[in-house]
Amino acid sequence: MKNPEAQLNQFFQKQSRFFGKEIPAIIGKTSVEYYKEAFRKKAFDGKPWTALSKRYKPKRGSMMIRSSKLMNSIKETERTDSKVVISAGNSKIPYARIHNEGGVIQRAARSELFIRNRNKANNRFRKGTKAGRGLSFKASQVRIPQRQYMGYAFELNERIIRRIVAAAKPTKS
Repeated sequence: MKNPEAQLNQFFQKQSRFFGKEIPAIIGKTSVEYYKEAFRKKAFDGKPWTALSKRYKPKRGSMMIRSSKLMNSIKETERTDSKVVISAGNSKIPYARIHNEGGVIQRAARSELFIRNRNKANNRFRKGTKAGRGLSFKASQVRIPQRQYMGYAFELNERIIRRIVAAAKPTKS
């Protein structure tokens, strides 16, 4: 009879491809699917997003899904044998974190030079020939409620485990 330790090592060497390549791929794909699904369900881990303010009047569609840029920015950015990293947002989508975590956006006071000269004949805008008019804006803050779409989720863990178990079952041939 062979050495039990050698048998165990041989078993894990055969399984290294599954543990080192397939499981991280399953975790990455399942996580990205689940996080994008949160946008469609407007809920995360069974908890619905907070309702929009009654004063908010959307131009078209839902606020978080209108252009789908935020949802489409969710992707797997790193995969190794021991870790999978999923991220959202980029330089064109800097609001990803504030929507996921919630918080307050501070806007500083500012002033702008605003020129609007009109052509009297057709009442359309034309290039300015007069000095501009200055506008001032007060400092303000905007409270963004948390509408989580990424993070730890019990539902996601269950889904990952089910997929790993299904992939680990030996196929009968």
